[in-house]
Amino acid sequence: MQPFRKDDISRHEWRWVAIFAGILVTLALLPYAWASIASDNKWQFLGVLSNPQDGATYFSKIRQGLDGYWLFELMHTPEVHDRAGLFTFYLLLGQIARIVGLSIVVVFHLARVATSIFMFSALYQLGAVIWKRLRPRRLFFIFLALASGLGWVVLFFDDKALAPDLNVPEAFPFYAALVNPHFPLSIGLLALLAGIFLQVFRPGYNEAPSVENGGLAAILYSIILAIVQPPALVSFGGALVLLILITAYKRRDIPWHEVRWSSMVLLPTFPFALYYLLVFDFNETMGKFNEQNITRSPNVFLTLMAFGLLLLVATPAIVRAVRLFERDGDQLMLLWLTVNIILVYMPFNLQRRLFIGLIIPLVYFCIRAIEDYWMTHIPVKRQRLALILLFVFLIPSNFIVLFIPLFGAVSNREAGADAGILIEKNYVDVFDWLEINAREDEVVLGSPDIGMWIPAQASVRVVYGHPYETVPAKLRERQVKDFFEGKDCDTLFSDAVDFNIHYVVWGPREEEMGLLDKKTETIRPGVEECRQKIEDRATLTEQFGDVTLYVLREPR
Repeated sequence: MQPFRKDDISRHEWRWVAIFAGILVTLALLPYAWASIASDNKWQFLGVLSNPQDGATYFSKIRQGLDGYWLFELMHTPEVHDRAGLFTFYLLLGQIARIVGLSIVVVFHLARVATSIFMFSALYQLGAVIWKRLRPRRLFFIFLALASGLGWVVLFFDDKALAPDLNVPEAFPFYAALVNPHFPLSIGLLALLAGIFLQVFRPGYNEAPSVENGGLAAILYSIILAIVQPPALVSFGGALVLLILITAYKRRDIPWHEVRWSSMVLLPTFPFALYYLLVFDFNETMGKFNEQNITRSPNVFLTLMAFGLLLLVATPAIVRAVRLFERDGDQLMLLWLTVNIILVYMPFNLQRRLFIGLIIPLVYFCIRAIEDYWMTHIPVKRQRLALILLFVFLIPSNFIVLFIPLFGAVSNREAGADAGILIEKNYVDVFDWLEINAREDEVVLGSPDIGMWIPAQASVRVVYGHPYETVPAKLRERQVKDFFEGKDCDTLFSDAVDFNIHYVVWGPREEEMGLLDKKTETIRPGVEECRQKIEDRATLTEQFGDVTLYVLREPR
């Protein structure tokens, strides 16, 4: 038995999927196109709308690949350190950009388009594995592609309380497609893996893993996930282990069929897990990066607001699955859902990353409940209306994540600049100068907002630019703030730090840090002293409008 037969999905179905996915991907591109067109003589859109802080690091990683590297280094950290085999996916994009001659922004968004189409196709294929009938297949796909949560309702009461449907893009496929390429790639691979295991764990299936029946595919998907998004495997792998244990307990024997197939996921990923542990243990800088890379899950109430409505719809099917615990789909999906819910609140630095894939088993039970329970309890004439009303509540969060960042890029430029979406054009000229004239591994001092984008735009380091990828982040941030606020002009240029600063950027962002009162533009005591010391140290001064670049090294 092959996991995916050619006759599983008709050409008509694929055409429908292509149109639907094409519309969604186009929607995910439009805000970026609008923001790019809206750039003017003062403001420059840098290519990222959602979470520009992380987007800048993606561009920095692609730039390293563009420079020919296959190993990753933290360019938001001023000290040179050993490279490691992390974030290989973005390094690969950089290598592709170098070979093809594409810019970083273009290759990033082309990858986002390609992986999003792959994700939507994989999600429909999973639906085809589960259901033979067209309606549940399409419902499964539509719910996965469009459904979100009730986080938008929370905003009416507290505009700072963000539920996962508004700030955890990996939790929802459309949001994932909007943000970056590695989230949709990971969700698509999880869907393909789930499709394989739902078939091979069906009653009566006893074939051992092979090239023809999905065994090799399971290995390849797992390896790619271990490289691209390792946390994506944790919940699914945990579900497989739990399934083996439960089956062994019920049979009072080792379930070799389940063990053999599960090993197609667990064994190939073990070397990667071991490598990551060794890197974080023996590479001091990477270890400190891992320690401060903390992404906690939102509180339980916000998570319930994001997934609660879907969970409510799915409840009849979940209750049935618990009661009968059937092997034909329900068993694996129930364990996956249970393990995933538990893990997102386990004491683990990357809790939030474990939301990825959670929606797949949840929507599975939604469709099971709709088909087997709700459609039998809701009058036929009201069924379509009920589905429409359901989506009226499930879709608004998608519009928020789609268009709210665009407001900062188009309508309120200052707000967009504060969010890191836009930057003054004069700073872009500084970036261009650094890319042409700076030497590799030279260090630039600028405000945190500017330091965030410099490694994405030029192959140099910064003193501080990211709360995780600058090591040690809190100390460097404090030192940068103390300097531009005039509190400490000397520490960053003394033997107290293990790096030398070669350039200092001083423009509106840095001047704003030095203001005691923004309304009166009163300058903090000590700011002028710090600037004068930089001017005295400078061997060259480059002026780009209202932004000054001080060169502190000897000219070439």
